[in-house]
Amino acid sequence: MPRLLAVGHVTRDRRGEGDVLAGSVSYAALAARRLGWEAAVLTAAGPDFEPERELPGVPVFLRRSSATTRFVNLYDEDGARRQLVTARADAVDFEALPDDWSDPDALLLGPVVGELDGLGATELGASSVGAIAQGFVREIDAAGLVSPRDWVQPERDLPGVHVLFLSEHDLSDADDRARELLALVPMVALTRGWKGLTLLTRAGAHHVPSLPRAEVDPTGAGDVFAAAFLVRYHESGDPLEAAAFAACAASCVVEGVGASTLGDREEVMRRIALRDRLLEEGEWDE
Repeated sequence: MPRLLAVGHVTRDRRGEGDVLAGSVSYAALAARRLGWEAAVLTAAGPDFEPERELPGVPVFLRRSSATTRFVNLYDEDGARRQLVTARADAVDFEALPDDWSDPDALLLGPVVGELDGLGATELGASSVGAIAQGFVREIDAAGLVSPRDWVQPERDLPGVHVLFLSEHDLSDADDRARELLALVPMVALTRGWKGLTLLTRAGAHHVPSLPRAEVDPTGAGDVFAAAFLVRYHESGDPLEAAAFAACAASCVVEGVGASTLGDREEVMRRIALRDRLLEEGEWDE
């Protein structure tokens, strides 16, 4: 069975009903498992995080910290997110990673608060490597308020990365920055929520439509997209096929709270067929 390793902080996100487990690595690992892969998480978290209960079936290689990273998320009508960090775990390192996970089939760098601090993809032997940009382009002030910032050292953070996942909300000039970052990575997937994404390669740019669904909770959609892209790209070697697969996988998770509506492979393939049919019939404008 192919394996995906997700590296970054698990988090607690404040919701109306209380705190729920979140973080890019949590969504990514659970999504990869639903798609038929083995998945593991390398993270740092406080004593309140119980891996066996909260990520059942997912090996967690854990650095214990005094606290688990905590967020409060607020969404605007256009899907833009405002965040507040109320606690923060220690940086993540490779000390807790066992030797038999040093060469996963796919590696996803998924920082949320800059916790990788120079930890690079080249230190592991992964065949397909992705990085989620959001944790590299955030500034957290003394009150915990999160705001975008320019990427300080992308040339340090991106060696060995095959695809960078960047949301249009991560940076105010995301389209221009995506093109600039192509100097450091072969591909950039610039995601645009229900509108789909632009897949940029050094050969050109391609619009990839999504499957718009009624959103209950958009949290985690980009993380599921990233994991599903790596899964399908590793399997097929086709980035456009991987992007369509990932967009339809992400359409599942927005329909429920947290990771409650992750789609399996059969469901994702059904949604790809539905998306393609609706596009052929002109049901919506790409």
